[in-house]
Amino acid sequence: MLKSILSDLNDVENYSVDYIVSDNLSFDEFPNCNVIHVDDLFSWLDVNCKYYDCCLFIAPEDDLIQYKITLILEKHGIPIIGSNSSASYTCTSKSRTYDEIPDNILKVPSRIINITNIDYENINNILKKKKLIIKPDNRTSSDLIYKFNDIHQLRKIIKKYEKENVQKALIQEYIPGSSISVSTICNNDNIDILSINSQEIKESTTQIEYKGCKTPIQHPLKKEIIEQTKKILTIIPGLRGFVGVDYIIQDKNIYFIEINSRITTPYIVLHELTDENLTKTLIENLLNNENRKIKIKSTGYFYK
Repeated sequence: MLKSILSDLNDVENYSVDYIVSDNLSFDEFPNCNVIHVDDLFSWLDVNCKYYDCCLFIAPEDDLIQYKITLILEKHGIPIIGSNSSASYTCTSKSRTYDEIPDNILKVPSRIINITNIDYENINNILKKKKLIIKPDNRTSSDLIYKFNDIHQLRKIIKKYEKENVQKALIQEYIPGSSISVSTICNNDNIDILSINSQEIKESTTQIEYKGCKTPIQHPLKKEIIEQTKKILTIIPGLRGFVGVDYIIQDKNIYFIEINSRITTPYIVLHELTDENLTKTLIENLLNNENRKIKIKSTGYFYK
């Protein structure tokens, strides 16, 4: 995703762009973008962000990293090309997001658990009636999403979570269906639907993994998906910039999964398909409170 953004910004003549990464990362193919290597990102931002006109960042939900960066930028009054700290905090937790979404939106039946205090007997009773999956409550990666059929399998998963320092997890009913996402640009009350995207999912007997996307796709429930997405995004204040919403479609049922209050994988494809510079338009829309529409010219794919 960072390469996609830098590719766009490298072509903008009147921008002076610095990008901040860890010591082992840089990209030689973007000569108009200046790399800055830092060890302690939070400390560096707290001292130096005041020298910049705005900030667009890519960061995971893990350990509230995205939220903490947003707090620092807000503290110094730096315009953020993205969601504010309140929306970020809500969306970094799947359970907090679910709590905000009203019951008239179809959601996957879920329960939050603390890894150190699990009621295995209760979960076992649910397993007698339903298939279940488990996922970390506040992680970006899909590498830790599992299906389980019995308590023995669940205990093995919990041991993996303990090694990965996962503290809370969401147990959900397994809903068979097709996974999709919707990519949007939010700017105050305006929500521009960029695309509906397929989610290429690999399922084994025990694990569910995200492998890529096709974007945009035509969907028979397009109207309903767009209506529901706009409704959901108006519920949580402070969502701005590139925002994604994930669903599972089962027959004509549209199950809400989560909101990603950040740039997501389809951006890698979309920035190549738009009729103008996607990142430049995103920045200028938010800085100038404009609502320039972005048109998608064709279809593209991304696979891991």
